[in-house]
Amino acid sequence: MHRHANLPFHLYVHVCNTALGPTMPAGTTRGIWHAVYARPGQIVMAHVLLETGAEWCGIPLHKLAHDPKAFDFTPFPGFCEPSDLQPWGAMGEHLEALHLEYLEGLSVIGTSAERGFCGRHTGIVIDWSDGFSRYPQEHKPLNLIERTDGRFLLFPNNYCRFLDKHHTSHRRDADLAKYRRGEEVYWEE
Repeated sequence: MHRHANLPFHLYVHVCNTALGPTMPAGTTRGIWHAVYARPGQIVMAHVLLETGAEWCGIPLHKLAHDPKAFDFTPFPGFCEPSDLQPWGAMGEHLEALHLEYLEGLSVIGTSAERGFCGRHTGIVIDWSDGFSRYPQEHKPLNLIERTDGRFLLFPNNYCRFLDKHHTSHRRDADLAKYRRGEEVYWEE
């Protein structure tokens, strides 16, 4: 099994010092997020090379941000870490991180009141090849999104609305509520 996967490219981040130990000073440490780690039921964890030269494996998503100011505010009502940033734990031990070039930079919004967010897609998708599907047609890749406050999210397609200003039409908004999981499985014959 492959519990660790390299990201297709690295991301410059700030790590909340509370993730690095109880004797760390307040604030953040700069780092380079270059890989992920997954264990079923656990949230996805990050491999980060810290500015001190330490390689840290096991930093949770809610302790990473693009902007250090993301850790300066009091969470808003309803903010729940880490489930606000990832709706469920890892869905298997065989994980892949891939780059979907078209999605990189697209604006993304949450599709429901419980999962409301605004952000930008990094182009990185985290996917599992086993350990999570009840039916063969189920597929649950998680999109790595940078929220407008600098925090990162890992969210499935059905919680996201991708906004391509040249293609997405708000005249079709009502159709979103009609989408359902496909029940037919297509196999090569």
